[in-house]
Amino acid sequence: MMKWNHKNGLDSIPVLGLETMAVSYERNKYQNNVPKEYTPSDPLFPDQFHLKNTGQFVGQTGVDVNVSPVWDLGYFGEDITIAIVDDGLYHSHEDLSSNFLMEGSWDYCLDKNDPVGTSDDTHGTSCAGVAAATDGDGACGLGAAPKANLMGRRFLCDCVTYAELAEAFSDKSEGTIHVSSNSWGPMGCTEEDGCTYDEQSLIVKRVIVDAVLNGRDGKGIVFVFAAGNEADEGGDINQYTYAKMAEVIGVAAINNDGGHSQYSNIGSAIIVSGVSSGLNAKGNYTGIRTTDRASTTSCTDEFGGTSSACPLVAGVVALILEANPKLNYWQVQQILIETATRDDLPTENWIQNSEGYHYHRHFGFGLVDASAAVEEALEWDAEPNFQIDNPVSATIQIEKNYTIVGGVEIQISITHPCIGDIAINLESNSGASIDVVVTHKDKHSDLDDYPLVTKKFYGESSKGTWTIRVYDESQEDAGTFDSWKLSFYGISDNSEPSPTPTITPTPTPDPDPSDEASISNFVNNSLLLSFFLLAIIQFIIL
Repeated sequence: MMKWNHKNGLDSIPVLGLETMAVSYERNKYQNNVPKEYTPSDPLFPDQFHLKNTGQFVGQTGVDVNVSPVWDLGYFGEDITIAIVDDGLYHSHEDLSSNFLMEGSWDYCLDKNDPVGTSDDTHGTSCAGVAAATDGDGACGLGAAPKANLMGRRFLCDCVTYAELAEAFSDKSEGTIHVSSNSWGPMGCTEEDGCTYDEQSLIVKRVIVDAVLNGRDGKGIVFVFAAGNEADEGGDINQYTYAKMAEVIGVAAINNDGGHSQYSNIGSAIIVSGVSSGLNAKGNYTGIRTTDRASTTSCTDEFGGTSSACPLVAGVVALILEANPKLNYWQVQQILIETATRDDLPTENWIQNSEGYHYHRHFGFGLVDASAAVEEALEWDAEPNFQIDNPVSATIQIEKNYTIVGGVEIQISITHPCIGDIAINLESNSGASIDVVVTHKDKHSDLDDYPLVTKKFYGESSKGTWTIRVYDESQEDAGTFDSWKLSFYGISDNSEPSPTPTITPTPTPDPDPSDEASISNFVNNSLLLSFFLLAIIQFIIL
């Protein structure tokens, strides 16, 4: 797992969180390709247990990402591009040269378009090999998607800023990046002090959200991140700034017998696991066989960590997108979740949610199953039917009865590149509502705990259900509703002391468009307006 030491902490903010976008799909059965057995010819393939586990190295037969049936169907990641965001990528290697794209690649350390880096930059080269090393060249082994294209985005050095990292995530090649593989994380763990929470750059977060919403011609770049290798020091994926984002697929590692790799970070933000290095139950430690950069044909058998599990999953995503290139990011994530397998994994400590999905803090939803994922991808309709919450709304139930005399104040935080696109509506317990803010020409970005006041509810009671709605008129930009506080300026009807209520907010049902004429003006299929709701109710007694 590589570490990134940024130059400065400009624009860094704590992570708040995101609400899952609600999406409904219709399915259509695609005609499957006729299987034809494919046998890789590269010399190290028999040792690549993460691709096909036959029990080699005292492993458990079948503990792999089940990619061979996908190759038999003729899917190899062709016409799909994976960006390796890492250190240098030695693209002269015989296993990488034929599918490397110089256009779109960049070295942010040296400000040039060749990401080859220095002789010490072995990490990105190995990641590229795990994802998409070619077959049939007589060198090393092959990647999960051996015909996928590769771009290099070199940024792991001591002089890269947040702005440059944001650019490394962007699709400067205009629609040609499909998958972004990121096997790096914060420098936050020490043996003495354990792990700390990494800071987050607002500008980087915006770029990731924008790329998921608008990249790949509107279908979204699929970001895959390593969960981290600090489990021995108490590492948790939630301490990793970007790996835990809702827009990102966080990947943990398992060893060759299905056990949790002892180094792999745990946590509640892991989506799936990939097979990587590790010490198995029989005491055998085995590394991943892939490309190295000592020469144009050099290989390594010592790669591993979540650094290897991440590009392995990125390669599987490339296979999914070749099978159905019209899938958007959210569909890819759902396919990975629904097809992940718990077979051969430990049976203890799985948690089943109300929808029947099983989750584990070590493994996420399970081990990636490339064959099942591609089969599922072939069934998804090419044109999904989005149902996106716009406006975003939430309700709170106020139990105390106060007469409002001074007004109601909303203290709100919104992240958005053009705050003038935002409209805010507040509805009282009586069903009466007021547009607290309407769309206007303000081109500034963001509101940070900004107070908005309405006097409309003078004389009304605070008791009952209050609803806030946030609309976004933008057809291009994405935003997040981060937090809010609601303050009532009123007097108690029964002279009770100031309460300190505990409020649990719940989302409201989707508003009826016939009742809210303005809704139809705001809904668009490219928008994800998600939020984390922090409801703090303050009563001020006069």
